[in-house]
Amino acid sequence: MKRLGWKVMVAALGWVACASALAQAFPVKPVRLVVAFPPGGATDTFSRVAAMEMTRALGQQVIVENRPGAGTTIAAEYVAKSAPDGYTLLFTDLSTHTITPSIYAKLGYNPQRDFVAVAPVSSSPLIMVAHPSVGIKSAKDLIALAKKHPGITCGNAGIGTVTHMAAEKFRWRAGIDMTAVNYKGGATSTISLLTGEIATIVTTIPAALEHVRVGKLVAIGITAEKRSPLLPDIAALGETVKGVDAAVIAGALAPAGTPRAVIERLNAEFAKANDSTKAKEIFAVNAAEAMKMTPEAMQKSLDQDTKTWAAVVKATGVKLQ
Repeated sequence: MKRLGWKVMVAALGWVACASALAQAFPVKPVRLVVAFPPGGATDTFSRVAAMEMTRALGQQVIVENRPGAGTTIAAEYVAKSAPDGYTLLFTDLSTHTITPSIYAKLGYNPQRDFVAVAPVSSSPLIMVAHPSVGIKSAKDLIALAKKHPGITCGNAGIGTVTHMAAEKFRWRAGIDMTAVNYKGGATSTISLLTGEIATIVTTIPAALEHVRVGKLVAIGITAEKRSPLLPDIAALGETVKGVDAAVIAGALAPAGTPRAVIERLNAEFAKANDSTKAKEIFAVNAAEAMKMTPEAMQKSLDQDTKTWAAVVKATGVKLQ
């Protein structure tokens, strides 16, 4: 028994030594951030700033690879089946990642079991905007119009994305009927709104803000309980309807089984990248707040968000078409 105890102790010490050596050696080759959205969007932009800063700090190239589509599930499945060594990470909207378990009956991966939290990067509200021809200027106007004419169209970046579910959450809480129009990406929905094909959209702030400023679109409100200090002139939807908060929460996940020492190293590097001047500039443009959490705290947040969005999906009856 004593001999067995010594063997267990030696094995444990060996594992600790290996983990420490792994953390010190990592990375020895380029790291890929697999982004679940097309180039140019908010999440993609955040990933590129992080990649630039981390390349300098790690001494290895951090490469952004876009694999958009199917409500972020294409990129997620690819990363879930990648080697758990820290060299392939999923960089996504974590809000959407916590929605997919309730939207998709069958996935090629398990969003909770097949991933481990690495680091959150930022949280930024979305914005609901309307075409000027609709004749509304506020959430109150929209609700009144929707009650008079049910079925007002509302575009989003794709079924199951946070833009889609944020609109559904608002519709549910406001007690109105709106017709979701699901696009393949936020840019397409914005173009359709600008041409007057649809009445409203929920999208990221950079995708709509300049159009609002020049009068091509009308800001109905951001998906938050209170106004953003960075956008004090734009109302919060929460001023009219409670419980409609939703955000783009950008962050990184790794395949389950990735060594703990590597996760901790990556978590620290993402946190450092958040402090860079460039990151702060990008956060300001997106009305975003930098986020820093331990992997454990991030995992708890993801688990809670999964439950929260499951309740919204159930209440709204959203299903894949």
